[in-house]
Amino acid sequence: MTSDNSPSDRPRIDLGPESLLWRWAGDMRIAFEGGTAGLLQTMHPAVGQGLIDHSDFFDDPVDRVFRSLPGILGTIYNGEHADATGVRVRDFHRNIKGELPGGDRYHALQPETFWWAHATFQRMVDRLAMYWDRHHLTDEQTEQLYAEGCEWYRRYGMTGSVVPPDRAAFESEVERYCRDVLVPNPASSYLIEFINRRSIPDMSASPDYPTHPRLRPLTNALLPTLPVRTALAPPMRLVIFGGLPAFVRDRFGIPWSRRDDRRYRAIRASIRSGWTYVPASLKWYPAARKGWVRETGHVPARF
Repeated sequence: MTSDNSPSDRPRIDLGPESLLWRWAGDMRIAFEGGTAGLLQTMHPAVGQGLIDHSDFFDDPVDRVFRSLPGILGTIYNGEHADATGVRVRDFHRNIKGELPGGDRYHALQPETFWWAHATFQRMVDRLAMYWDRHHLTDEQTEQLYAEGCEWYRRYGMTGSVVPPDRAAFESEVERYCRDVLVPNPASSYLIEFINRRSIPDMSASPDYPTHPRLRPLTNALLPTLPVRTALAPPMRLVIFGGLPAFVRDRFGIPWSRRDDRRYRAIRASIRSGWTYVPASLKWYPAARKGWVRETGHVPARF
């Protein structure tokens, strides 16, 4: 699908503290949608092959997410340096290319491939606002959040020819990718098996693990222990698989029962209710926290 109204043709949108994207993109609750976004990316044949060819994916499939987030969110929150951050993120992918199993060539900067990766992040922010927060988006806000996401994408310096022009077109294109483009591949199969393991990996081993400095000693003490990692595995599975479209779960052979769905919805409800009691200083991913303090002098506790 192409757009006659690409991000480069549209008036610039100010992505600052007043934007909806700032309100949700750097919220620490993105962790509840980030795993789903990463899995959806891996299901794309070119992305999956790129991970196999150009990373230590099979040794550490989680660390790439933590390494990516500072640049991805910095493209929103880095103020006057945000455009330069986006270009750095884009250029990091210049040499990620090769050959698919069927013989076709792939490149991470192929517009449809790069856009799909961004679309999973747009979807991540959308779902955080819709399902993990007590605020109810109006139709106008839903369109605004998508338009701000297009400005986010523009900062990568990529062609806007593949960017859907509005929210309805975006949702239609995401559904088309899920039905017609995503296919089981070695990377997606491995990641699904990895998510189904009895315990999660020791995520604190990554230097980019997103936690507040004051919580780092606690996470360093708890996350390496097997009982904690085993206890976290079932809710993590529910959150990652629950965020997938139902037909994607079916296509990739991911079991999902009514009981799973009830438990997943219960997790969302508990986070929505309890988030208001989390201290403001702990609610924000580091890149977002820096942006809020730079622009407003503080991090917001509520909106």
